[in-house]
Amino acid sequence: MKKHFFLLSVLLLISFMAKAQLIKDRTNGKVTLGFDLYTDINTGSKYENFNLRAINQGFGTYLTYNFPMGESKHTVSLGAGVSFHNYYMKDSWLSEPYNTVITFEEASVKKSKIMIGYFDIPMELNFRIVDKFKISFGAKVGFLMTSRSKVIGDVFGDSHKWEVKYGSINSLENIVYSAFARIGYRCVNLFVGYQFNSSFKQDRGPEILPFSIGIGIRAY
Repeated sequence: MKKHFFLLSVLLLISFMAKAQLIKDRTNGKVTLGFDLYTDINTGSKYENFNLRAINQGFGTYLTYNFPMGESKHTVSLGAGVSFHNYYMKDSWLSEPYNTVITFEEASVKKSKIMIGYFDIPMELNFRIVDKFKISFGAKVGFLMTSRSKVIGDVFGDSHKWEVKYGSINSLENIVYSAFARIGYRCVNLFVGYQFNSSFKQDRGPEILPFSIGIGIRAY
């Protein structure tokens, strides 16, 4: 199973890179397609029973239009995309996601997470240092698009392994603001980002202020 997942990931990555390069070639570099894979570290305050594991993988994709800065190779980019953040909890689960105030209950779980997805509008400054190297700084506004929770484990204390899913989570902020930076070589870039306001409304749930670290792929 792991071998098949790895092969599928490689094939998808190769396909994505090919499509990104094709868009770059056809638009003379004016349009960029990108993909980010990252882990989130929550820098927010502690919240009862909301303890996250070390790795909380997320991903995003985006399409930008690049405006040149005068006669230079530097550009200003504006675009749209989507991003998804997964928060994996240890020994707890979200039992009542529709409440006004979100609480987490202790339980013996195999897997427990909440997912939050955003529609993003990013703006980015791209500086090409030499032909193959690029440094970028940007900011984006994220509009809440989807949310859900999932848990697998003995959540009801009856020694039975349950799988419970909810299709939405209450009390999330509708708009979040983030900044990010990249340093890239050819089509690969290292990515860091920080979200300035919490994913949940104040006093309605945990303070989630993710610091994201990851790798990105796009035609250079």
